Amino acid sequence: MIQHAQPPHGTATQVCISLEQQGVRCILAIANDASIIKPTACERPKGGYGSKMMNAIASELPDGAWEMSALPDGQVQVTLSWHLP
Repeated sequence: MIQHAQPPHGTATQVCISLEQQGVRCILAIANDASIIKPTACERPKGGYGSKMMNAIASELPDGAWEMSALPDGQVQVTLSWHLP
C-alpha cells in the first residue's frame, strides 16, 4: 500500500491502519488520502500484482475477502476481513 500511496506512484500524505474484531470477524483496514486514479488506455488494467497478492492472502484466510473502495471524504481504503477460528 505504501508503494502505491507515495510518489511517484501515488499522492497520499497520510496513511491510517486499523485492526478490529467485530463478532467472529477480524477486519484490517488501510486508508490513505490519495484519490483513486482512473486508468487510461495506456495503463495496465486492474488485476495487477497488488490485486493478485490480496486475492492470494484472502484465499488463505478462513472466509477471507478484500475490497478497495473510495470513502466519502476522498480517501482510498483497502479492507481485508476473515473469520476468526
